[in-house]
Amino acid sequence: MDSPTKLVIIHWMDSKGITSEWEFLDDLKAYVPAECTSVGYLLEDAPEYKTIVQSLGGSQVMGRLSIPAACIQEIKEVHSV
Repeated sequence: MDSPTKLVIIHWMDSKGITSEWEFLDDLKAYVPAECTSVGYLLEDAPEYKTIVQSLGGSQVMGRLSIPAACIQEIKEVHSV
């Protein structure tokens, strides 16, 4: 895989966690998905997903995150390395 060169910021929606206790229907409030913002070097730019990495070090990367394309609201290039 080629070394990533684009630094991007991605605004995306994520699912919210699962509750772990019984809840009364009458007490429920909206449980909306989480709005997220992630910044990283674009490693994979596939039609179905985007993968970014937090850090680059020679031939190594750290902090890899893949975000489904359907969850992405906006992606902007910050700059190229």
